[in-house]
Amino acid sequence: MKLFIYKSLIIIFFLYILFELTIGSRLDQLKDQITFINDQKKRIEIKEKILDEMEKGTEKENYFNDKEREIISNFINKILKELKINSN
Repeated sequence: MKLFIYKSLIIIFFLYILFELTIGSRLDQLKDQITFINDQKKRIEIKEKILDEMEKGTEKENYFNDKEREIISNFINKILKELKINSN
């Protein structure tokens, strides 16, 4: 019976170590990100950065270069064709 208890304790210890090395570290990162977002000052900074980037974007004459325009246009046209087929 003692041998079973010792083996069980060793297995539980190694499973705990394995958990901390794999899933535990990811949970800590997620917790840090949530804490970062919950901070009022950080949210204001993020909001200001987004607004600055939006302002820079509106100052540009063209958002996309020729190749990007072609790719996006083809993609949108393909989606519109598919929607027309499904609506009939």
